[in-house]
Amino acid sequence: MTIRDRSTIASDLRTAEAGHTVRSVVRTLLLMLALALLAGAMAYQAPPQGRVAIGWPGDRLFFGVSPGLGAEPVQRGELFADELTPDSPTGRSRWTRERAVLILPNVGAGSPLQVMLVAQGWPAAVGTQPVVTVAIDNSVVGEFSPTSAWAEYTFTVPGIAHQHGDLTITLQTSATLADSRDPRQKGVRLAEVRIEPASEPAPLLPPAWPAVALLGWNAVLLYGVLARLRLSPALVYGGTAVGIGAVAIGLALARIWMAAILSVAMSGLLVLLVIAYRQPLLALIQMLVRRYSQGRALSYGLIAVALLCFGYVLLHIIHWAAAAGVRLFWQTFPDSLLLALLGTALVALGLNYGRAGLPRLSDAIVDWFAARRGAWIVLGTFALIWLSFEAFVAATLPYVGHADYSDNAIVARNLARGRGWVVDYISQFYYRYESLTRPQETWPLLQPVWIAPFFVLFGPTAWAAKIPNFIFDIILLGLIYAVGSWLWDRRVGVTAAILVLTNYLFFRLSIYVTNDLGFVVFNMAAITALLRSQTEPARRWRWLLISAVCTGLMMLQKPSGAMFALGMGLWQLSLIAHELRAALDWRQRWQRLRAGLVPVVVWSAVALLILSPYLARNMILFGKPVYSTESYDAWVLDYRGVSGDAWSEIYRVFAPEWGGPGLPDRSWIMRWGFDATLTKFETQVRELRAYLMPAWPGVPELFAALFSHDARKNILTPLGAWLALAGVLAAAAYRRRWLSLMVFAYTPYIIFMLTYWRTNEERYWVMIIPWLALLAAWMTWAGYDKLAAIGDRRWAPLGLVLAVAAIVTIVAGSQADIEDKVRNEPRIWQQDLAAYEWLRANTPLDAVIMTRLPWQVNWHTERPAVMIPNTDNRELLLEIARYYGATYLVLENQMRVKGDVGRLLAPLMDHTNQPGMVIDGFELVYASPTPDFRAFIYRIPDS
Repeated sequence: MTIRDRSTIASDLRTAEAGHTVRSVVRTLLLMLALALLAGAMAYQAPPQGRVAIGWPGDRLFFGVSPGLGAEPVQRGELFADELTPDSPTGRSRWTRERAVLILPNVGAGSPLQVMLVAQGWPAAVGTQPVVTVAIDNSVVGEFSPTSAWAEYTFTVPGIAHQHGDLTITLQTSATLADSRDPRQKGVRLAEVRIEPASEPAPLLPPAWPAVALLGWNAVLLYGVLARLRLSPALVYGGTAVGIGAVAIGLALARIWMAAILSVAMSGLLVLLVIAYRQPLLALIQMLVRRYSQGRALSYGLIAVALLCFGYVLLHIIHWAAAAGVRLFWQTFPDSLLLALLGTALVALGLNYGRAGLPRLSDAIVDWFAARRGAWIVLGTFALIWLSFEAFVAATLPYVGHADYSDNAIVARNLARGRGWVVDYISQFYYRYESLTRPQETWPLLQPVWIAPFFVLFGPTAWAAKIPNFIFDIILLGLIYAVGSWLWDRRVGVTAAILVLTNYLFFRLSIYVTNDLGFVVFNMAAITALLRSQTEPARRWRWLLISAVCTGLMMLQKPSGAMFALGMGLWQLSLIAHELRAALDWRQRWQRLRAGLVPVVVWSAVALLILSPYLARNMILFGKPVYSTESYDAWVLDYRGVSGDAWSEIYRVFAPEWGGPGLPDRSWIMRWGFDATLTKFETQVRELRAYLMPAWPGVPELFAALFSHDARKNILTPLGAWLALAGVLAAAAYRRRWLSLMVFAYTPYIIFMLTYWRTNEERYWVMIIPWLALLAAWMTWAGYDKLAAIGDRRWAPLGLVLAVAAIVTIVAGSQADIEDKVRNEPRIWQQDLAAYEWLRANTPLDAVIMTRLPWQVNWHTERPAVMIPNTDNRELLLEIARYYGATYLVLENQMRVKGDVGRLLAPLMDHTNQPGMVIDGFELVYASPTPDFRAFIYRIPDS
């Protein structure tokens, strides 16, 4: 037998074996599916029963919820948010509207039922009570008039009245209750819904086939997940059968919940299936990207897209020419005539150069840009022009920024004066502090350290506080260029550097005194050095130590950097785990484990050593290694929404000494309600998606949740977001190690922000912008390379035009925001700065100011300050003012007080008020000399 015959036989055997395996899997799946359908049909022979505790997790499976006050929620029959209700039998409840619709899915038809509602009417002080009409599947089965006490109301539903799989309960209230403090139009309170069999059911009940079908799909998915775990066939079969049996028992004994949970379980199993088959899916994506990144189909598609984009660019040029070009031509005549002749001559020269002229010129330009000298010339020229512009803007703005921006400058000023990390203001009321001068507690230590030397050299001025920003800008410029050149080429590095520094968020970081810019530098350096330690074995320890130092500095710059450190550590452990799987025996595994853990331990130790001064200071001052008032803010922010009034919740009086409720903690989730918690989480997911993902109007519903709802929120502009997304897909094929590190590094931070803190502020995501810019630049120049390679490079000029147009489009997307900052923001600050100047000139150095912006007041006036508490109690406000010795109340134009205190002090903010007036005991001593947008300064009354 020849070798060829043996290979043919082996191939036939493998084919037969594969066919046998497929047939075996199909038979098993059909068996499991039949078992699931039979078990589901049998479960529905039991009479339906179960209860729903309204206001507790999971109740939203049965009805809609909305905080809205319009007519649409009433028409949909939605309930209000869940509330703590101590006198409720379940401890929680919800108010209905005029109309409430509760749907118990897949209960099953034809069985006589008893529906019980646990409800409460209006408070006894109201007097009359509404009448509530109860309908089942649009058939009225009774009505009741609730009382001010909780009671149970029972209604019998004949089997003939319930002929649908879903049980729809509709409550229509004759009147609603509302008042000035609670404008919601409320019907009645509901605490519980129960269903029970009313009598002996029919001998054969029809099952709810949608639920039975869902059970079948869940069985198939469960089998797929268990099979992927490489268990024995018996365990796979047994596990799937146990799952089917558990669901069938649930349908028989607690049908309300099990029938509703089936769709949720299917989504969960789909996620598990994707996780279990992630490697084959990644391999498929890699294969598709590589397959469709070459060939004639790609060439034709690129040409078509390029021509469409070129037409779009050309239309914009024509529009500009029609609007401004002709006017500019005549305004600059006769010079414009000379320019036109010169342009015509250059075009003629290009055409006369031959068919290869323009392609050759395009390639020459790109090659010069990709060379070391050309890249450095472009990068240096850009840096000189752009950083000079930013420096001019920063020097002309006579302020350092809001809140923590001013906080950084204040601490640096106190460091330069030898006072240490202290501030002279109270910004919140979690405690009753002994003195206005206290250790700075909220913000990390490192940023003031960068600023203090420049205060020593140049004095504590706004422009001196911003000098470290420009040092970090220069470092970041070189870092992005270096990373782009290493991972891709110099074109990518230069382009990404330009995209990042011209981004509106980085412009803000340069003109304000933030710690985010330094954080971006350390974050990017730490991740890059860690990646290089794995790709360059000869210099592994060098890069590992650089990564460790940058990781420690990153955590000192912002403590949330610890989440990135955690992800980077997990990435290193994942590499060790991958190596262990390839080991042959336990001895070899132990050797590889020990060799792999040593670098991780050293990396972690160095990073923690650098972080240790921060931890030690916190232990000495606060008794905790990590301490911040934000740990209390986290349990208050966004649970009441995202409005200005809701944000003011963190300025309420929490200190028990002043009658406050005490320090917020995670138990407050119960106080706010599960709906508030879910809404906060949904808000964070939606905003994060809006920042990072491109918008795709009209995308199929199945994929709509993956894309942004507002392209204007894309932090790298809409075009940049699309290019970056394409870059992520390409990285799955060509940069898998880098992509895996990014996923590991960012996942803990994303989870932390979504669940504990919040994502709905763009500056929390500036550290990802350099990576997005690198991906966008990669796709831009990859598109040029692919287009230029088509048809003997004759399409190179078009590719260059489109590459430049893409870069210009992304850069231009930030210019409106930058222009607004430069032109309009100083006018917003103007009235407040004048008020602060009045305070400096007319008050003693020890005068205490009560204000909504204690950070800015202290920076600009050097007077101690205290926050205006968010309270509607005038006596409490005055008591706090007297305790801290506040003698002046400042109401700024830039940020008006909101919430309860905004309503309390509303008469003091009337634009018709004039100096000398006394309003509710407050004497107006200064008002902006403008008709509107005024700042006010009042003398606080003694009593």
